[in-house]
Amino acid sequence: MPVTRSDLQCSGVRVPRAARRTSWLHRNVPRPSASMRDCLDVALFREGRRVWLSRYSARARGILALALVGWMAGLATPALALDLLGSSAGAKEQDPSAGWVTTGSLNTARAGHTATLLPGGKVLVAGGRGSSEILRSTELYDPTSGTWTATGDLSVPRSGHTATLLANGQVLVVGGDVGQASAYSLGMLGTAELYDPGAGTWRRTGSLNMPRAGFSATLLSSGEVLVAGGVDNSDTALTSAELYDPATGTWRYTGSLAGARFAHSATRLLDGRVLVVGGSGDDFLQTAISSAEVYQPALGVWSTADSVGTARQGVTATLLPGGKVLVAGGSAYVPTPSGGYSVSTALTYIYDPVTQWSATGPMNVARSGHTATLLAGGEVLVAGGYGTYSHRGLSSTELYQPATGTWQVASNMSTTRVSHTATRLADGRVLVAGGEFDTNAPLASAELYGPTDPSAVTINAGLTGAWYDPTQSGHGLFVEILPENRFYVAWFAFNPAGTQQVWFSGVGTYSGNIATVTDVEQPTGGHWIPNFNPRQIARNPWGSLKFTFTDCNHGRVDFNSVAGYGSGSMNLTRLTQPAGLSCP
Repeated sequence: MPVTRSDLQCSGVRVPRAARRTSWLHRNVPRPSASMRDCLDVALFREGRRVWLSRYSARARGILALALVGWMAGLATPALALDLLGSSAGAKEQDPSAGWVTTGSLNTARAGHTATLLPGGKVLVAGGRGSSEILRSTELYDPTSGTWTATGDLSVPRSGHTATLLANGQVLVVGGDVGQASAYSLGMLGTAELYDPGAGTWRRTGSLNMPRAGFSATLLSSGEVLVAGGVDNSDTALTSAELYDPATGTWRYTGSLAGARFAHSATRLLDGRVLVVGGSGDDFLQTAISSAEVYQPALGVWSTADSVGTARQGVTATLLPGGKVLVAGGSAYVPTPSGGYSVSTALTYIYDPVTQWSATGPMNVARSGHTATLLAGGEVLVAGGYGTYSHRGLSSTELYQPATGTWQVASNMSTTRVSHTATRLADGRVLVAGGEFDTNAPLASAELYGPTDPSAVTINAGLTGAWYDPTQSGHGLFVEILPENRFYVAWFAFNPAGTQQVWFSGVGTYSGNIATVTDVEQPTGGHWIPNFNPRQIARNPWGSLKFTFTDCNHGRVDFNSVAGYGSGSMNLTRLTQPAGLSCP
């Protein structure tokens, strides 16, 4: 049964507008106290039991019993109850040949922006929240060079907007929040503009009939764009929907949703209809929605679909190759005696246009406000977002396997990210850009996920130079590409105790974009001139290194030490390049 106030014997309070306006989800909500966690534990326990006992009764009973024992002992938190429900004993690490590597950083740190794959393979990032203001600036990412370049500015700053690639190759940006509230307006925008990739410029087009933010925008089979729901300048969630006609550059109303919602998902089905799921029914984010509706473009009307298993906002919905839709995560507001909190879920569901909803395997980690990207092989990559509690960001990622209905743990991103974007590139890799860290400070960093692609870059003399991780400035590597497929590396670092500087180096071989150095040595025993004696040098085994280059300026080094330095990986960015050498 759904969680209700009578179930919890708790009363809620309204979330402050300042907290809501910063994000359309649930950021800046404090961690619950011990007494508040009691209410949350009961809610999560009941909801998880209702969904999962029906399908995985034996496993679910054991998990729920463990969660309840911990809760009764005063040790469990909602994270324990929910993450146990979402964990899979069979979860396994993904193939290490696929993972995250850094790429070039944005010119401007931003969160709440949009990212759109252009026909030529570049990615357009627009607007968002900067460190002190809403942004007008836009940038282009070039996967070949791994770099960002500025392009034309938006006509007005905007965040929480949408960006839709039209059939003619232009990008339509609509609505959002200008970040300038007044006594008469909360700063929601009704304006729209078009980006021309050929000219690198923006121009205004027709405005919405109703200014809005937190809405959905979906490209229809006809080439028109459907905008639905959102929140307006009176702080009211909307039922209205509008259609944009690229031929005339104008908007017109179409059929309204049965219920007001924002922070929902919208997915175009294979038959051209649009599925809308979840969201919040009020701008205080206290009324998460479980209902779903389907828009029929031929009639311009909405029909009610069966409700998804749990009410949620900040959910993702991904169209799978067979036509079904994966709905994952999200959050709901839970009232407590001392206030109210948004709590994320690990539960996931499948929508079948014929048979409607069914439960599928839960994620390994509860999350909301994450990204979900369909990979070329049919898997779905989920990345980042908020953890069980709304203040706790995630760097973890995982993969949904449609064939088995299960989730597989993937490697972590280099940093926690919320309000970021994830875009599948033409070569199948996924570009994650910007977002925010737990401190709510916008990020400029970007990284790529996917299998190593030998065709992306072949190791050549142009990779010679100094390399480092910008997040760990102060130590780094010198690489030199030698004849006969030999690869030399020298790493300047510090010992694990932090008591002295160290060097270790070695020579290995390379093929394609991968270099392997199996015999890395750390020299010791030398003295400063004039007392240096080569016979006193001891060549101590250190371990092995593996280099994977994604482009001419970025890569990753994986290390495995036998000298007490452990094992792991570090992202690499080029620091220097010798004069006269170039990397194609």
